[in-house]
This record gives sequence, structure tokens and C-alpha cells, in this order.
Amino acid sequence: MSFKINGNIGALNANMHSNINSLGVNKSLESLASGSALKSAASDSAGLAIANEFSALVKGMGQSIMNSNDSIGLIQVADGALEEYTNILENVRDLSIQASNDTLSDGDRKIIQRQIDSLMSSADNIAKTTKYNGINLLDGTGGSSGDGTFTTQSGANKGDTHSLSIKDAQTASILGGASIDVTTQANASLSIDTIDAALKNIGDIRSDLGAAQNQLMSSIENTSVTQINIASAQSQIRDIDFAAESANFSKLNILAQTGAFAQTQANAAQAGVINLLK
Repeated sequence: MSFKINGNIGALNANMHSNINSLGVNKSLESLASGSALKSAASDSAGLAIANEFSALVKGMGQSIMNSNDSIGLIQVADGALEEYTNILENVRDLSIQASNDTLSDGDRKIIQRQIDSLMSSADNIAKTTKYNGINLLDGTGGSSGDGTFTTQSGANKGDTHSLSIKDAQTASILGGASIDVTTQANASLSIDTIDAALKNIGDIRSDLGAAQNQLMSSIENTSVTQINIASAQSQIRDIDFAAESANFSKLNILAQTGAFAQTQANAAQAGVINLLK
């Protein structure tokens, strides 16, 4: 009579499940330590691709917000210079009104003319020298195209831009080619209209600056909200649920310990059978 002792299938099964559970414990522990559910493409290739796209968008939006803030700074510098420019023109207007009065002599008007010439020179100097990061702002040559147009990349994608055109504020352009001459009563009266037109031109430029600043501020607010929402969506994909993963770790840890015990018992039973046959 012959018989055959089969290999310890139970021990092999116990060993296999113990190894699987041990790998699961290590994987769960790694997730808990890193806080990330996407440690590699093997974890979730589709989720990783989406999370990386979201990450690029979040970073791009952060930079676009910085771009918009930089452009707002540029606008504020230009507007601050034009405010002083406006004050100068208002002083020139007052002097023109003074020179229009017939109680003044020609000599008085010549003195006023020298004051006006000095003030207009200061205004022209403001237009020629106002800069932001070395870029001329008020002479009509600013921007990458050299025509006074400044483009802000205010979004994370191509085409998400705002454009602002700052007109030439040099006195020759603002006065429309006219001159301020108060050496006679008649010319002084005409100069008032010329200065009023110049003040309107400066006001139009400042109005454009104000509208552009408001647009950029609105863009920053919208982009910030979108950035937060996308970052939240990215977090849902990339970050682990600590409560769920902790429960999973505890379960796998218990199974691993149980598997190790079962493997020990199976090996012990096999050894007992062999001892009986000796």
C-alpha cells in the first residue's frame, strides 16, 4: 500500500496572503506619511494627469495675479505723475486768467510768461522722465510695441490678457500744437481755452488709467476665486482621506498579523506530521 503527503497548501496560502497584506500595510503607511494618494503614476495614472494639469493652472494663476498687481503698480505711478501734471496745468490756467486782466502792464505779463514757460517745462519733463522699471510711461513710446500700449498677461492661458494704451502726454501733444502766450491781454484770454483743452486731454488719459486699474482688480478677484476652486479640486484628487486611510491601515495591519500567525500554525502542523512518520 502506498500513500503520498502533499505539500503544505495551507502554509503556502497563508504565506501568500501574509505577503499581500504586508505590502498593503507598507503602502498605507507610506500614504499616511506623505499625505498623498498619488505617489506615482501607478497609484492612479488618470488622476495624476488631471492633478498635474490642475497644479499647472494653479501656479499659472498665481503668476498672473502677480502680473496684474505689477501692472496696477505701473498704472498708479503713471496716474500719480499725471496728478502733478494736472496741478501744473491748473497753475498755468490761474496765471493765464491773471494775465487776462487789464490792470497788468506788458512787463507784468512778461514776468507771468516766464513763470508759465517754467511750469510747462516741468510738465513736459514729467512726461519725458516718468518711468516704471526703466520703461517710459507718458511719452507714447512705452510697451513692447513702442506705441504706449501695455499688455498684461492676466490669466493662466494664452489670450487671457488686458491691454492699456497710455497716450503721449508731452506738452506738444497735450496742447495740440498750440502754445501758451500771455504777453498780451488778447492772447492770455485765448490761452485759457488752450489750457482747458489740455486739462481735458490729461483727464481722458487718467480716466483710461482708472478704468484699466478697475479691470485688473476685478480680474485679480475672479482669478483668485478660480485658483482656490481648482486648488481644492486638485486636493480632492491628490490628498488622501486620513480617516479612511487610517482605518484601512488598521485593517491591513490586523490581517498581516493574523496571516503571520496562520502561517506559523500551518508550519507547525506540517512539522508534527513529519515527526509522526519518523
